[in-house]
Amino acid sequence: MSAEQQLTNAQLALQLAQDRLAGTTITAPVAGKVLSVAGTVGSQETPASSGFIVLGGVTDTGVRAEFSEADVAHLAVGQTATITLPNRDGAQVKGKVSQIDPAGTTSGRLVRYGVLVSFDEVPADLLLGQSANVTVVTASAPNVLYVPSAAVTSVTGDNGAVTVRSTGRDQHRTVRVGLRGDQYTQVLEGLQGGDELVLPGSR
Repeated sequence: MSAEQQLTNAQLALQLAQDRLAGTTITAPVAGKVLSVAGTVGSQETPASSGFIVLGGVTDTGVRAEFSEADVAHLAVGQTATITLPNRDGAQVKGKVSQIDPAGTTSGRLVRYGVLVSFDEVPADLLLGQSANVTVVTASAPNVLYVPSAAVTSVTGDNGAVTVRSTGRDQHRTVRVGLRGDQYTQVLEGLQGGDELVLPGSR
């Protein structure tokens, strides 16, 4: 065999090896994170089979949250939100309300609406499918008197009822309320700073 023929055979063998190597490299069509790999070494996949590698996109990732019927009435697309992820030691991530479901789901007597909150900037260590807590600011008022929302009962319109403890006695009092949230309620009239409130169910 001539040297020229040997060179040609070697070049063909090299090209065949390069083609086989290129065939072992799988390139994703989009950026994302690998969620699962179903294949094994030597296995074959067909177009009709289940996903060999499942990718999750992270560039448009958001948090799916549920809000009660009363709360969703105060939500609007574009409102600022804070997202707390369990793997970030309580650190909060900024986001915005990007979608509100037009139809709710009923569980017992409670109606909830799905809300999608998008990240302003997706954290690099985000784990797809992890739990998260979402807080949306619908209104704010500075320098106001506020009390735990659990202390205000029988709210009708702008009025509610609280129990004030003074000199060892409990007194029921009507107050006028302003902004209301899950944790705190603004009190416009009926209380003064320093009043001692009694939470329902406590002594």
